[in-house]
Amino acid sequence: MKNHLISSLKHLFVAAAVFFLLLPLCSCNQSCSLENSGKTPVSSLSVLNWNVETFFDANFDGTEYSDFKSSTSTWNESKYIKRLERVAEVIKASDCDVIIMEELEKKEQLFDIYNRLCSSFNFSRLYNYGTFAKEENSAIGIGILSRYPLSNVTVHSLDIRSFTSPQPSLRPIVEFYVSVKETPLLIIANHWKSKSGGAEQTEIWRNKQENLLSMRIEKALKKGIKVLATGDFNKDIYEFKKIKGKTQSCNIELRGEHNIQIFSPWYENGSGLYTPGSYYFNNQWERIDHFFAAGGAEIKDFQVFNEGPWAAEEGFPLRYSIKYGTGYSDHFPIKCRVFF
Repeated sequence: MKNHLISSLKHLFVAAAVFFLLLPLCSCNQSCSLENSGKTPVSSLSVLNWNVETFFDANFDGTEYSDFKSSTSTWNESKYIKRLERVAEVIKASDCDVIIMEELEKKEQLFDIYNRLCSSFNFSRLYNYGTFAKEENSAIGIGILSRYPLSNVTVHSLDIRSFTSPQPSLRPIVEFYVSVKETPLLIIANHWKSKSGGAEQTEIWRNKQENLLSMRIEKALKKGIKVLATGDFNKDIYEFKKIKGKTQSCNIELRGEHNIQIFSPWYENGSGLYTPGSYYFNNQWERIDHFFAAGGAEIKDFQVFNEGPWAAEEGFPLRYSIKYGTGYSDHFPIKCRVFF
């Protein structure tokens, strides 16, 4: 399959892992949206974030989840190709400039998705740039495709050995810059620890990842850089600290060594929550996939991308079934346009 790559995808590369040491930083107050900053946006781009749900390729490397590599698994090449087509279908329908996907297995899948888009997409709308990162020996990572060049890709990993219980496998935070009309935007892609094993028992690791994200945003704000953070945070919007009385600018506070004020579009008009959520679990909607803006970036046209065959008749995400080879993902994609 890789033999059919179009040459323009030569810009695709793998970001090397970097172990980031948590050091104290000075506090910094920056506006969360352009309404506070008084600055006129000069550029914008559309962004799609999607947890594609344990998307492995058809080669078995030993790190796959048991459902995919057990002797009774029905996972195979034809099912992989069908999933590729479905992922490409959603990306094409979204027509977003930057695509961020959680739970991809390998960088080669970005090439495979690109090839699927080549056969049915306007070449001017293709994604000629991308990157992928995951921890060593981890099953899944984060993949990014972009119509605009990516620069200064950095991967930040937690390495904590001070607790009596060992650190579980954690996905890294991936930072990269996208420039439109010579105006840069820092995008920070996240996939925080799930609640598998118990919400309370795993909360400490999500808190550590929240602290890391707040520190990365704070560092960017000190340089006057506009930021969009996104990903699957495995943390409902209710679980973040809401800033009372703020509706049009900062409405969420990231907690850490220094708390950072950011904006979430889940709070529709400053009152109720945008509906539906992006994830349906135990008979209720959850909003665990997020866009957060800071430093003068402004989120507009936020939506849960739930109108398509990736939605079940009941309106829930049509999750993937290995047995039947049906479905898409247990998460809905979310999309927005960010001005910066």
